[in-house]
Amino acid sequence: MGVNGAFDDIRPYRDHEVSDVVKRVVQSESFTKLMRYVYPNDDLERLLGEIAQVTTIEDFQIRVAYPAMRKVVNSTTTDLTISGLENISQHKSHLFISNHRDIILDSAIMNILLYESGMGTFETAIGSNLLKEEIVRDLTKLNKNFTVIRNAGAREMYENSVRLSAYIHDTIIKRNSNVWIAQKEGRTKDGIDKTQPGLLKMLGINCEKPLNECFRDLRVTPVAISYEFDPCDVLKVPELEAISKDQKYQKQEGEDYHSILTGLMGPKGRVHLSIGEPLDTELDQLKEVASVNDKLKLLGEIIDRKIYSLYRLWPSNYIALDRLNNKSDFSSSYSEEERKSFNSRIDLKMAEAGVEKEEDLYFLLNMYANPVKNALQPLGQI
Repeated sequence: MGVNGAFDDIRPYRDHEVSDVVKRVVQSESFTKLMRYVYPNDDLERLLGEIAQVTTIEDFQIRVAYPAMRKVVNSTTTDLTISGLENISQHKSHLFISNHRDIILDSAIMNILLYESGMGTFETAIGSNLLKEEIVRDLTKLNKNFTVIRNAGAREMYENSVRLSAYIHDTIIKRNSNVWIAQKEGRTKDGIDKTQPGLLKMLGINCEKPLNECFRDLRVTPVAISYEFDPCDVLKVPELEAISKDQKYQKQEGEDYHSILTGLMGPKGRVHLSIGEPLDTELDQLKEVASVNDKLKLLGEIIDRKIYSLYRLWPSNYIALDRLNNKSDFSSSYSEEERKSFNSRIDLKMAEAGVEKEEDLYFLLNMYANPVKNALQPLGQI
């Protein structure tokens, strides 16, 4: 907790608050439905009674959050793998900066994998726009989520940024707890993972040291999550179309909720999580740049390159690029069966969604193809 409760409205719940919140949660019809899904063969009344006795964040994560998310992952992925565990210190905390493809699962999958590796769990940033319902706020704050306040005026946004930065520094440096945050606000829609300068500006806003030292203290650790298939791929096409026409995309009522459910329950194929080394000597490059904005731009490029190098490319990525270019340059990276299966999947999803224009196919293929372009750019091949 911050001085005089300065972080109370954005921080996760603490152990002393858990008992009262859990008693409220088990009365929710939405939570009851979730428990029926996770434990279909259990005595639901007995189970809810046991959950009502939970008194700590750790116990909530072990009893509720972990099994629920593990079941979702088991039923929607064909394989889940991780690399880079050796880059995580058991004695020093990290600021994990990750690419962002799914509203809930990106951080949830990493939490699952770290927990199963005996490394505990971390605090996670979540946008206030997703926390409109009390049950959602309660469950996320019980699961170590802190709030990033969205849709405020300019002055309020600045004040929120100062406080959020202070909270992250306090969590990592003083409380020695790991933190996960997406590299940008909102999911990557087009497959091009780019770090938002505003994120880095927020992280450095309270820093009284040179920026390279400030970010070294945070132990910034790039992370890449790679989904073989994106369940929300066709849902992202209308926004990409609007952006291509310089139009402001207006979300429909309930669109975020629909995307959350689709992302959670849709098939994802194989999923891989790659954890890089904490940035260290790379940060010395910032000393060679004069202005703060240019330092932050360079830092963003450093993080982007790391994420591109960590990203695991699947046959779906190579097939999309070849289909996009009407070539077979990457045919050694996939089988003929994989090519037919992926193309059939794309065509079927477009038909089911009524998204059938040629430009829509371009947007859809590009979101799979762009990670290959990202990986090849430093080599000068594209």
